Amino acid sequence: MDCDQFNFCPKLSHKRIEQAKTIFGSHVIKRILSWSLYLLGASKPMICSALDFKPGTLRTLLYRVHNDGLSALEDRRIKGGTLQPKPEPEEPELSKVSLGEIEGEYHINLSGSQLNIPVSNPLLYKSILLCLLNNKLLSRREVANALQLSEDRAGRLAKKLSEEDVEGLLDQRQGQQQDYVFTPEVKGELIQQFVIDIVQDGKVSGESLSDHLKERCQYSLSPRSILRYLSDMGLSNIRRTLPNYLDAAKKKSSKF
Repeated sequence: MDCDQFNFCPKLSHKRIEQAKTIFGSHVIKRILSWSLYLLGASKPMICSALDFKPGTLRTLLYRVHNDGLSALEDRRIKGGTLQPKPEPEEPELSKVSLGEIEGEYHINLSGSQLNIPVSNPLLYKSILLCLLNNKLLSRREVANALQLSEDRAGRLAKKLSEEDVEGLLDQRQGQQQDYVFTPEVKGELIQQFVIDIVQDGKVSGESLSDHLKERCQYSLSPRSILRYLSDMGLSNIRRTLPNYLDAAKKKSSKF
């Protein structure tokens, strides 16, 4: 580099060096200038004279720069250094969220705490999952799988929730909504199978009801939908007490 091409302004030089000293300290700036002059071709005696460096000190500095890099220019009296970039703060690890569904309830586990939501409140469940998606605690795939939606649909609903609140998730279609799957006939068979399972097994589950209805009536109903309708019809509330009442009624009738 030909330094004769540059016009150096002593006034600007003094101002810039003083500003740099407030950031790095005079000790570091002196070392930076000496190394810069060395790179630009200045002789070692001229550098020592201009910056008040002892020849042995300059030789040691240049040796350390060539071997240790930028750390050789730092003021070792300052803990942590002044030239090395500060490490980026580590982002806190996202809370682990797991989803499940057991005995007519949705379960959302948040770092050891669990939210239990009845399957009869699907809008509440959907709103919470979409809120977790908007806060990057769940992925679109996880939410889409849980709500049985496409990932694009889950993303659109999450955006709608943030823009329009829960009202944006309500079905805006007009007119009567017909239940095409759970017709009165299907609901009747569901109630009948519910009682059969209670009498035979003393308990019911969405999976067992789904299997038994498929075997007996050739109905293909998802366990989740079955549990939702049991809850809507109030049967979920009596599945623990009904076996006792049935046993009591059976014993009473056998006496006559």
